Amino acid sequence: MTKHVNDIALIEVKHPFQFSKDVTPICVPMAPVPLVNKNAIVAGWGALYYGGKGVDFLRQTQVSIYPDMICSIVFSKLDYSNVRQCCANRVGKGACKGDSGGPMMLRAGTGRFQQVGIVSYGFGTCGGIFNPQVYTRVDGYSDWLNRAVSSSAGYKPLSEPKAYMLRSSPFPIFEDPPRW
Repeated sequence: MTKHVNDIALIEVKHPFQFSKDVTPICVPMAPVPLVNKNAIVAGWGALYYGGKGVDFLRQTQVSIYPDMICSIVFSKLDYSNVRQCCANRVGKGACKGDSGGPMMLRAGTGRFQQVGIVSYGFGTCGGIFNPQVYTRVDGYSDWLNRAVSSSAGYKPLSEPKAYMLRSSPFPIFEDPPRW
């Protein structure tokens, strides 16, 4: 069975981003964040419903983060990790095909948003009653993130990023792609 843990990446850019009202940085947690029973915001350009196509503009919705025990049971065959993953859903709403890699955000005590998760995968209908989606927990990788941004040693730059888009599957890293 395919394992979906460690669904996270960092990309080093040559030039800094030009921040504006439409392009802003987001905080990332460097310590564990309690997520269970919180309502988070998920954003992406994915389909609005199962079998639909992606959209041309960024959409967002609110999802409820499930208790770890429920996620562990639902995703037990996929080596689900409560430390590195969480699952969430909202009936009729939620992440869908094309949203993978998008942010899961919570408003921190400071009022600023934190990216606490990354859309990873889901099964069945998007936003279905018993179909939570899985998110990579950013706080589960805080040590790795600290090491990665403090040193570029051991990190290979992508010389031809378009080469990764040439495969016919939209999920080139999975042997058995997740179903949306």
